[in-house]
Amino acid sequence: MIMTKMTLPARNPGIPPVRGALAFLLAILIAAFRPAMAAEPSFRPDGIPPQQYSYDPARPNTPKQYFLTIYSGSTKGVYYYVASAICETMRARYAEHRIHCAPFRSQGVASNRSLMSGGRAQLAIVQSDTNYFAASGEAPIQGARSVVSLHDEMGVLVVGKRARIATPRDLAGKRVNLGPRDSAARALWLEYLTALGMKESELDESVAFPQDLNYQGVCGNYIDAFGLWSGHPVSALEDAIERCGVKLVGMWQPELEKLLEERKYYFRSELPAKVYPGQDQPLLSYGIKASLIAHEQTDPYIVYWLTRVLIEDVAFLRTRHPSLTRLDPREMFAKGNFLPMHPGAQRYWDEVGWHAVPPAR
Repeated sequence: MIMTKMTLPARNPGIPPVRGALAFLLAILIAAFRPAMAAEPSFRPDGIPPQQYSYDPARPNTPKQYFLTIYSGSTKGVYYYVASAICETMRARYAEHRIHCAPFRSQGVASNRSLMSGGRAQLAIVQSDTNYFAASGEAPIQGARSVVSLHDEMGVLVVGKRARIATPRDLAGKRVNLGPRDSAARALWLEYLTALGMKESELDESVAFPQDLNYQGVCGNYIDAFGLWSGHPVSALEDAIERCGVKLVGMWQPELEKLLEERKYYFRSELPAKVYPGQDQPLLSYGIKASLIAHEQTDPYIVYWLTRVLIEDVAFLRTRHPSLTRLDPREMFAKGNFLPMHPGAQRYWDEVGWHAVPPAR
């Protein structure tokens, strides 16, 4: 018998056989799944446990729980309390949908835009103009989709006790805080003055205080007036009325009709009498709407139930915060939602037959 010597392949002395085989297998798996991994979206919403988007084989018979967070605004504003009211309304029907809901504070609309674009927000409250510019591509929000509109963000003039301002025309010759340069508040003001046919130069002084200093300015007689576009009532404004007797003036003038025609994200609105101390008459004005948006990768089940609860239980929602008392389900669907609807919201609109009524544009 002739014996032949079998030559084995050379082995890399630095890699043990088993470890080398495992490394090779891992390399194959990585190569096989590389396209999918590269395409994986960066959606990592804050406050949401990882199991929300995964199956737990160890607990196959446990009813699934879901988690929902809503980025809102400062606790000094309205958005945080509106988000809290939404979550309270959701909790009342938890046994049906098993969705835990929590409001998250933020620095406001600009912060919410950034959080959603970065994949950190499931849902966030913005404004109808933000929704509009995101839809038009002028100021996109990556992944954003419409859900519902909420309360009106109506504009009012807050004027000093001795300012002698009874109508918007009386702003001429007065000291008015328009907000910091390049701020959203100043942009609103300049657009408003232009619509009235007024120029910034007609003011006695065009102040550029940060918005946080508005009340200190008017109560300390550093300014005569400032504009406030917000949901109402605002606790800080109530305090200023009680503390230093500031007055409220409606912003409406006939010249604004053209502005509302050109800017579909604005709406005519009215502040009923008695919302604030000493406000005996309704105030006519205009403004925007608060807009609830969702990231496109938020579970459609969650957005469906959120939309359904807000519409079906709107009577309960109205009692949760004063700014929500005038919510109208039709307007929540048809006004201010310029971005395409999130699939979860669209499912509910289709169920109630409202898909035939397009959002106002």
